[in-house]
Amino acid sequence: MGAASYARVVILGEEYRIAGEAEGASIPELAAYVDDKMNAVRRQSSSPDAKRIAVMASLNLADELFRERARSAALAVELQSRVARLDASLATALSELEAEGAPSAGRAEPRSQRALELSGGA
Repeated sequence: MGAASYARVVILGEEYRIAGEAEGASIPELAAYVDDKMNAVRRQSSSPDAKRIAVMASLNLADELFRERARSAALAVELQSRVARLDASLATALSELEAEGAPSAGRAEPRSQRALELSGGA
């Protein structure tokens, strides 16, 4: 963990001095994002109460987070599926090469025509 850095930021018209470590987005960038979300809620709300606006903005941010987590999980499942298919394809190709009597992996012998076809070679 690095040393804390401080930034002065304005969120919903209030100035704050925020301490944090500069990993990922910077403190001013994060504060600007929160400020944008809170101002969006304020524009849509009839309540001028900053606490209520903060709660609603927090719920909106939590919704964004949960949606991104779900999207990330779905992408991870898709990636695992693709890796499994590639692994199966490679296993099949290796089995076919071994069945053809292909040279073992440490010897420098020419590849068979089937191996060239599998690899996209001539």
